Amino acid sequence: MNDAPAIAITDAAQRREALDPARSFIVQAPAGSGKTSLLTQRYLTLLAIVQSPEEIVAITFTRKAAAEMRSRILEALRNARAASPDSDHARATWDLARSALDHDQRQGWDVLSHPARLRILTIDALCGSLVRQMPVLSGFGAVPATADDATELYRLAARETLNALEQGEKWSPAVERLLRHLDNNLAQLEDMLANMLASRDQWLRHVAAGRERKLLEAALRNAISDALTDVMKAIPAAIGKRIVELACFAASNLDEESTSSLRQWGDRASLPGNEIADVPAWHAIADLLLTDKGTWRKKADKNIGFPTSSAAKDKESKALYQTRKQQLEELIAELECIDAGQPGELLRARLAELRRLPAARYSETQWQVLEALFELLPIAVGYLKLVFGERGQVDFSEVAQRAAEALGSPDAPTDLALALDYRIKHLLVDEFQDTSFGQYQLLERLTAGWQAGDGRTLFVVGDPMQSIYRFREAEVGLFLRARHSGIGSVRLTPVTLSVNFRSQAGIVEWVNACFARVLPAVEDIAAGAVPYSESIASHAAEGHCAVQVHPFLINDTNGEAQRVAELVRQTRQSHPGGTVAILVRARSHLAGIALALKEQGLRYRAIEIEQLGHRPVIQDLLALTRALLHPADRIAWLAILRAPWCGLALADLHALGGADHDAPIWDLINDEEHIGRLDSDGRLRVHRVREIMRAGLAQRRRRSLRRWVEGAW
Repeated sequence: MNDAPAIAITDAAQRREALDPARSFIVQAPAGSGKTSLLTQRYLTLLAIVQSPEEIVAITFTRKAAAEMRSRILEALRNARAASPDSDHARATWDLARSALDHDQRQGWDVLSHPARLRILTIDALCGSLVRQMPVLSGFGAVPATADDATELYRLAARETLNALEQGEKWSPAVERLLRHLDNNLAQLEDMLANMLASRDQWLRHVAAGRERKLLEAALRNAISDALTDVMKAIPAAIGKRIVELACFAASNLDEESTSSLRQWGDRASLPGNEIADVPAWHAIADLLLTDKGTWRKKADKNIGFPTSSAAKDKESKALYQTRKQQLEELIAELECIDAGQPGELLRARLAELRRLPAARYSETQWQVLEALFELLPIAVGYLKLVFGERGQVDFSEVAQRAAEALGSPDAPTDLALALDYRIKHLLVDEFQDTSFGQYQLLERLTAGWQAGDGRTLFVVGDPMQSIYRFREAEVGLFLRARHSGIGSVRLTPVTLSVNFRSQAGIVEWVNACFARVLPAVEDIAAGAVPYSESIASHAAEGHCAVQVHPFLINDTNGEAQRVAELVRQTRQSHPGGTVAILVRARSHLAGIALALKEQGLRYRAIEIEQLGHRPVIQDLLALTRALLHPADRIAWLAILRAPWCGLALADLHALGGADHDAPIWDLINDEEHIGRLDSDGRLRVHRVREIMRAGLAQRRRRSLRRWVEGAW
């Protein structure tokens, strides 16, 4: 948070409220709103009232975030020994840290000398700690190592599962059915199973409870009904009557050979409802108003029931055809204007979505495949546990699942859960919008015995507008659910921050204008739909255009890279002392940009962007290593002679080895007859490198690989 904001903090009252140590809160903190500072202040507030620092547990999602929070708290405690600062925000933090430091001295903790007493850890570290405390209940015994990349373990488990095909196991028919579905592609089925095992925390509970066809098809019907209801709400009543009139006209003009869904409209006198039987009628409305690509229809034609004037048999019919076409065009223009004021073109998007709705029932073929998956997936999970045991390794998902088991259930808590219930008084959770269902369940079990007014509090902070971990089953709907209903027995007071301390007003206003149109207008817990919450800039506008868009409407990677490089060059010229950042969606998008920057002589720093193996110095090092390990590796030896430490020309390399494609290069450079084919400069270079490599090869098996290669280097 900026210590000297340009304007008053308009949400100061909400920030003060969130520091009440007797209440639980859920804080929506948009980007740049000082979330970490608020968490730090909350932690310092609690540190001034607890009996021991271990009663406070702060949970983050990354080690970096945990380290930053710990660093800020310790820095605030150290600064509390100095004089009070001038700025209001810094003074507020100083006052809280001073109270915490005084309490620390009274209790004799000496946190500054023993910072490990501050329990600030990642969610994975918390799960690991729970498992270690209850090895029997977690089912682990001695806690195995956690693999950062468990891909090979998933693949082994998938392979073991599929081996049942020829072993006559009970699930062999399920494997056979899935193979038939995939056209007997065993490798594809193995890949699919391995990928499913990697995300088993997302589906395992559903597989256990979802084998009843009626329940699954009921879920399909509910999803369809909800989608239809959303469309009904998006159509104003007056416009609905006009749509019905035009749909009836269109349906009456379609012959039996027409494939348009408008043929199914019939003689309806009103808009369809939200029942399954109403889906065809809604498809008809979508076809009436939208093109096949899902955009607003620009003109009406005979294919959707609007004949041309030339097809009219009399003047009255001709006038009617013209009038109806004009009415449809006016209606669509009006709908387009209404939609222009809605985020994401609300009605058009929902009408287009209707075409992608699933059927209300599974076909027999689909259900057979689902049944095979229901049978096979738990078996694959069982094999994965065996692989974990054999290898002595697990993944993070397994640790989280076992941690939940170690806590028991809310109705039957384990000794560990009861002990934690006694020890943990205050729980703080950062980036709550990225919480998965399993992690949400873990929080429920950690707070299962809490009651209102018992002195224990839960404080969760996040921004559902910037959730990034949907691929890990981070469910934004959980944030909305917690805000409305709390977590377990803990009810949370909602607080929304609005001041942005990071960006100037021009940027904040541009983001407000754009994202209010991108994000949905109405909150929807089931769909995880989050409306945009506007921010207020703390820093005044800087007087120039804050955001400029340089669109490339076609896929022109080279042109885009050249434009980026030119913008960087112009910016460096106008702001010699400034810095420029280039952000892209994926690392692969930077390849062309990096090349364009090099061509223009612009130096840059790419952190974890350019692959290490692509750097010339690393390629030379690898060539040297391969040459020492295998003297017959011609490519490695040619690379050594071409590298900067030797620098033979390509003509010299050809003269040396071009006539003999079989002999090792090492033998050739030890043959003076072959070396004599080089010019004088080439001979000097080869003689120097030959002596160094001869000394290096003499150290084979006498030194470690690292020392051996380093000595030659």
